[in-house]
Amino acid sequence: MEFVKTLLNTYYLLPARFIFVILSLLLFREIKRLMLYRQEKRNLLAVLDIGNGSFRIPVTHYEVTIGRSEACDVVINLPSISRQHAVMTMNDNGYWKITDTKSKGGILVNGKPTTDETMIAMGDTVTLSGVDVLIMPATFMDARDYEEELKKKEKKFITKFKDKINFIGKKEGSYSTAVVLLNMFQILAFIQLYLTIDEEYVSPLFITFAVIFITPWIFKWVAKMLKIKNLGAETAAFFLTTIGFCVIASANPGDLIKQVGAFLMGIGFYCVLCIVLKNVTQIMKLRRYAAGLSILILVVNLLIGSNINGQTNWIILGPITIQPSEFVKVLFIFASSATLDWLFSTKNLRNLIIYSVACVGLLFLMGDFGTALIFFFTFIILMFMTSGDIKAILMTFIVAAMGGLMVLSFKPYILQRFDTWRNVWSHVYDSGSQQARALMAIASGGLLGLGGGNGFARTIFAADSDIVIAMVAEEWGLIIAILVASIYVVIMISAIRSHKIARSSYYVIAACSAAGLFIIQASLNIFGAIDVLPFTGVTLPFVSNGGSSMVGSWGLLSFITAALNFAFPKKNKAATPVEFEEE
Repeated sequence: MEFVKTLLNTYYLLPARFIFVILSLLLFREIKRLMLYRQEKRNLLAVLDIGNGSFRIPVTHYEVTIGRSEACDVVINLPSISRQHAVMTMNDNGYWKITDTKSKGGILVNGKPTTDETMIAMGDTVTLSGVDVLIMPATFMDARDYEEELKKKEKKFITKFKDKINFIGKKEGSYSTAVVLLNMFQILAFIQLYLTIDEEYVSPLFITFAVIFITPWIFKWVAKMLKIKNLGAETAAFFLTTIGFCVIASANPGDLIKQVGAFLMGIGFYCVLCIVLKNVTQIMKLRRYAAGLSILILVVNLLIGSNINGQTNWIILGPITIQPSEFVKVLFIFASSATLDWLFSTKNLRNLIIYSVACVGLLFLMGDFGTALIFFFTFIILMFMTSGDIKAILMTFIVAAMGGLMVLSFKPYILQRFDTWRNVWSHVYDSGSQQARALMAIASGGLLGLGGGNGFARTIFAADSDIVIAMVAEEWGLIIAILVASIYVVIMISAIRSHKIARSSYYVIAACSAAGLFIIQASLNIFGAIDVLPFTGVTLPFVSNGGSSMVGSWGLLSFITAALNFAFPKKNKAATPVEFEEE
């Protein structure tokens, strides 16, 4: 056995370094295909007939704004129509309803005044300020005309240019292919780590890799039960989690079993949220409770939490240490996102602002400034998506800047955290030690890395959490580190593009907010470690060591899954779409 181990130590690493990169590139391509190209399909849900067939306007979304403004989904450019006149939405049972968004001319359905939410059916006549609009089921002729209109738009130069730069694999990905590639990576990574890890940790290493090897296949059957077809986001999470386990095995192998437990708990949390997120009506009823619970959690954390490294953001329960703010991130997005008809009926951001200020304020009192910054920028994303009011957002930045200056005047020691920013080499033996050594580790790893367990970055404080990207780059190579960072960008793009198929704006807002949170947190972690941004000490989602972070990350992923999958309401005659596919 020792002879085999010696032989592998001598000849295994050199070819394995190249294979790791090849498998990662192929896996990244498959993730990209799964997340970006399976959502190009649309359905023609209905047609709005104006003037007895003079105009037939296609309806391709489950929530549609109607008005004179060019920003509306259905534009009726007549003086009597308000800029934002009405919202037409399809509920979870597949039936349409129309809501008056406080228009001047009002709405009639079959000649009768509407209530706040009036149910409508195919064949009904909706009168908008004297303009009759007949709700008609879509025909195959309508679908053909709409598809031809799309093809005309595609002939424009900019669309052709996009196609040329997007030439790499513009076809649907395969979850099974992605998992096979991931399994190959995991087997080779296990062998590499087995050669470098202490003997006492061989059993935890084997258990860890056995779990992450089998789980994606079991999850495939779980996804069928949850009616989840697009598994691109989950594939990305499994790959990032695998990289995280590789790092933990090298830097802190004693935490492997704990992290495996958090990984399985995270998937369980994800499944529960996916079930809850299927019913938009129920979500809107639960939002206020989620908001109240999140505030309560932060208050309890502030009162009884333990202070670690100047931050009261931990609750210690015997051998278990919990970071409640990770779960509050999930509740924050769950409570702050909203459906389109709710947005237009309230027309104000008062509740969102009050709630966000309360969360950020409590995090400041806890001394968790990195998480507070993540919450603030997530709030900005939510604010933009729910209102689009640039002036309000600029005013929020100004007020936040003033608030930050006030905090610094009361707590000037916070400025010390910025002493080393962009100046780590002058503090290489004190406050800049972590980042300076992280930069050296990244440089020593090169493009292909030194191999798992062979780097020196694992000896740095918080190597597997706050500066984890340095370990990834040193031991697994700069190419894989860049792919890890790129996955968060792919998740963000897929969340933005989910508006093409998502049944409710709630899903789009929640998905973009969750993906934005991933991007913000990843940026603070990665760029903080390499001294591009101030060092804040936040985790890298799915990769960093930390049970609360792992569970919270899977919870956030459920919002992206909902946007990519929960596109169709229950089938009935009123919701039978005409299918077609964009080329």
